[in-house]
Amino acid sequence: MKPILPMLTAALLAASLPAHADTADKEEIARLRATTQALIDVLVAQGLITRDKAEAILKQAQASAAAPAPQPQADASKPHVLRIPYVPETVRQQMRDEIKAEVLAQAKGERWGQSDAMPEWTGRIKVSGDLRVRAQGEFFDKDANVPAEVYRAQTASPAWAPDLTNTTTDRQRLTLRGRLEVDARLSDQVLASVRIATGGTGNSATSTSQTLGNDFNRYTLGLDRAYIRWQPPLFFNGVSADFGRMPNPFFSTDLAWPDDLAFDGVAAKLSQAFTPQRGLFATFGVFPLEELNLSTQDKWLLGGQVGGEVDLARGVQFKLGLAAYDFRHMEGQRESNPPPGGPKNGATNYFASQYAAGLRLKGNTLINLNDPTSTASPTWGLASKFRPVNLTASLQLDGVLPVPVGLTLDWIKNTGFDRKDIEARAGVPLTDLREKTMAAQARIQIGSPKLTRRGDWQAFTAYRMVQRDAWIDGFTDTTWHLGGTNYKGWSLGGNVGLDRNFWLSGRWTSTRNLDDGVRFLAVPGDPTSLSGNLSSAPLRIEVFQLDLNARF
Repeated sequence: MKPILPMLTAALLAASLPAHADTADKEEIARLRATTQALIDVLVAQGLITRDKAEAILKQAQASAAAPAPQPQADASKPHVLRIPYVPETVRQQMRDEIKAEVLAQAKGERWGQSDAMPEWTGRIKVSGDLRVRAQGEFFDKDANVPAEVYRAQTASPAWAPDLTNTTTDRQRLTLRGRLEVDARLSDQVLASVRIATGGTGNSATSTSQTLGNDFNRYTLGLDRAYIRWQPPLFFNGVSADFGRMPNPFFSTDLAWPDDLAFDGVAAKLSQAFTPQRGLFATFGVFPLEELNLSTQDKWLLGGQVGGEVDLARGVQFKLGLAAYDFRHMEGQRESNPPPGGPKNGATNYFASQYAAGLRLKGNTLINLNDPTSTASPTWGLASKFRPVNLTASLQLDGVLPVPVGLTLDWIKNTGFDRKDIEARAGVPLTDLREKTMAAQARIQIGSPKLTRRGDWQAFTAYRMVQRDAWIDGFTDTTWHLGGTNYKGWSLGGNVGLDRNFWLSGRWTSTRNLDDGVRFLAVPGDPTSLSGNLSSAPLRIEVFQLDLNARF
């Protein structure tokens, strides 16, 4: 029986009691009896309870009313007093309204009388996702770019982009990105979320796109997100913590963290709104990057950010965030002895500080970690330590100009670069190595903030400059310069809604390597003999993307 039915029985019982009262009280009892009877009739008419059940409720109430109530033993020394509680009209009306609202809310929430009603837990599950099909063209300057084999021939410290395989051959391809997410609201405080996406573990950590062309064979899916979000009721409401593999918890742009990147670890967020127009926030996180079996020098990312947002005027919102990150134990350390052999082979920590080929892209300064006597192929490690500071600001104008306008500014400075420390870890002098540790981006967008219906549109342009050791190149956006650091350039694009949650996007990005002037040609006029500082070697890349997007 639904919890509301005992309440109806109690109300009907109260209305059925014989009353030793005046005419006004009898009229009120009659109205209460009529209201209760009408409410039961409504439940029967809507199929929420059966007529037989309603009759049973009425009979139960009448029988209870007819039963003699136990009489207290009379005290002959005291006069007999009959007390009748008085309920004001406003209270009686409030009781009627509350009973009616509770019945209707419970009936709606539990879908009484509906034969196809789903279990209650399904109302706490949300399924969403998106699909993107992309045509991408990558165009290289064949006359100016240095051939890839020159980069791959590097063996000594310092080195740059030793993994490049193509710098002169244009490429056209189709890619697919598919993501499916399930959110389960376990309670008012706890959310559990899982998302799977295209792109196997062999792809870049910053992209979930899958290149098409596999002889019609199937593609793999990966666990893109899986986290628990807890919002405990502490001294103020703006507290939450994420545990697992989560979306980016920091306020940032794609200069630092690409949109497709997910974080492993734990992050806590605190926010306090002083007024609807003003508030502060803080975010802190601890994220494992690589766990090592035979070393205590596990690689971690520690991050913290503070910021605030304020409405400067009606329709003018400003947001500012200052973040500091520490990539712990990511820097390379040259080995002093040859690799262990015999029983120690595989049981001794060796090359724990290497910058794995599966993560690195291009741009960062690298050092060879092989011992001084080794003639084997280089094992590369990061030259610089990375402790970047990131300042992000956004300004949104809604209703001020004819169309909404958004402006973002982003600035990064790696404070971990120290040439003497790099030389000590590399084991060789690096007299020509210069400090290039800054990055900046400005982006402006006009049009609808979100694309949800036919006719919505956006247009944007951006300019950025990323010096080679401003950020770890393995965690960079793969559209700009096809990933990595050490370049400058611009991007121009737009989106237009074709239907509800269905839109078309186009984007052109043009970048070229930065030149610090430290390079020379062994044979003038022969680019294949380029030696010296390959960080400044010419590398110009144009990228065109045309996307068809759907969201559900």
